[in-house]
Parts: sequence; C-alpha cells; structure tokens
Amino acid sequence: MKKILCFILLLYTTFSLPVAIIHGFFDSCSNPFFSSLIKLLKYKINDFAVCLETGGGSDSLTLSFEEQCQKACEEIKSYSQFDKDFSILSISQGGLIGRYIIQKCNMKGRVKNLVSFGGPMMGTSQVPFCLGGISCFIINSLVDYFVYFKNIQNSIGPAGYFRTAAHIKDFKNSDSFLVKLNNNPNKEEREKERERFINLDNLVLIGFEKDKMISPKETAEFGIFNEKFEILRMNETEEYKNDIFGLKNLTESNKTHIFYLDGEHIQFDYDDVLKYAIPYL
Repeated sequence: MKKILCFILLLYTTFSLPVAIIHGFFDSCSNPFFSSLIKLLKYKINDFAVCLETGGGSDSLTLSFEEQCQKACEEIKSYSQFDKDFSILSISQGGLIGRYIIQKCNMKGRVKNLVSFGGPMMGTSQVPFCLGGISCFIINSLVDYFVYFKNIQNSIGPAGYFRTAAHIKDFKNSDSFLVKLNNNPNKEEREKERERFINLDNLVLIGFEKDKMISPKETAEFGIFNEKFEILRMNETEEYKNDIFGLKNLTESNKTHIFYLDGEHIQFDYDDVLKYAIPYL
C-alpha cells in the first residue's frame, strides 16, 4: 500500500506545473491573502508559484486594460520558471488577463491550465451593484454612451471589457480590448490565437450565484446578455457557435469545467481552492 501511495504522489508532483496568480480589480499582490495562497499552492503542487503585479490598487482603474495585460505579459517573461508549460490561477478581471496571456503574449512558455474565479470572460454589461431602478438605468445609459470613446478606453481600465447589451453594435464596432480579444481583425493572428487557446488542457470557470459585481453573473462561464437583456449561455453565443477563438473546440474536447459557488463575487476560501483549482493545476 505504501508503494502505491508513493507512486501516486510521484505522478502527481511529476505533472504539476508552475503557477502564475493574477489578482482582480483594485487588488494587489501585497494583499496578505496572496502570500498565504502562494504557500498553499507550493505545498500542494510542489512547484513554483508567484503573484503577478498587473496594476495594483488604483492602477487597475487608471491604466488601460491593454496596458495591464501587457504588464502581466512582461512579468511572465521575467520568470524563467514560465519558459515552459505553466498554469494560471486568476481572480475576477485577472481571468481576462489570463486569456490575454494565453492568446497574445509573445513568450517562450505555454499556458496549459487556466482556473478563473469570477472572471468576466465575456465582459460586464452593467455598472457593479447597479442592476435595477431608475437611477441605475440613468447611470448605465450614460456609461453605454460614453464607454467606447477613445479617451475613456485609454484611461479607465474596466472600460476595456465593458460590453453594452443595449447597443451591441456600438460594442462590436468599437476598438475595445474585449472586441479584439474575442475576434482579432487580423485573420492570421486570430488563427494563431485560436490555436493557442485550444491547446489548453483545462479551462476551469468558477462563477458565483449571488454575484452583482459582474453582469450577467454567467459571464464567468462565457455567457452574455442579448439586446433584450436575456441571458445567453456559453453555447448560445455567436463566438461559441462560430468557434472564433476556440471555445467550442475546447469544450467539445471535454476540457472546459464549470462550477458555481453559493456566494457573492470572489467569495471563496482555501477549501474551494483545494476542491476546484488544485486538481486542474
């Protein structure tokens, strides 16, 4: 029995990979949570783990989302541990930064697993915690009108992944970060990005049942609002049906795993990491 257990442990540690952790909006790697998470990961996977500083605190608001992603890419390239295969564990908007690294970062290594806790994978369509009532209607209408102005896109980070449902043509015709991530206008680059995405071994999407930060909450699993504010699940979206960036291919290959936790946005603990993240890293 001891020999069998040792063999299983050897297999587990042999196939573990270094992990890059990407924090969410208005957070930073200096948060004590991340030092504890790194210790947990190092103990469980027996490999390297580090938090990438993509724009700590107010920088995540004032830096364009493209800049934050480029910063993460440069961080990845600065660690020799990521010159080969590695995994990403992301929190909130870190999920989109993870997608950028997978699809667009010009690096030596290759991402094999992405675990996303509450990532707005298809953007967010309403101001956080402002989902109903006349005042929120006015606020969201103003955001819908101004959000795709170039100076807004260049100076407010979350504007890069705001997906207005009421004026979807404005979104699709914009030069926003999310539009280019989902459907790169350069065909050759788009095919390369798609190939990189479908080379993932695991895409783990963890949503939160009571999430009011990202809208709809199903964006955590690549769901969206249509123009009538009806929820379209992942397999009902244009991006999935046409397999523009490889999501359909990945899912039909049984590499996409979706879970929901009963809580608010990124309300999870270390037990959830052990249950939903560690097995896929």
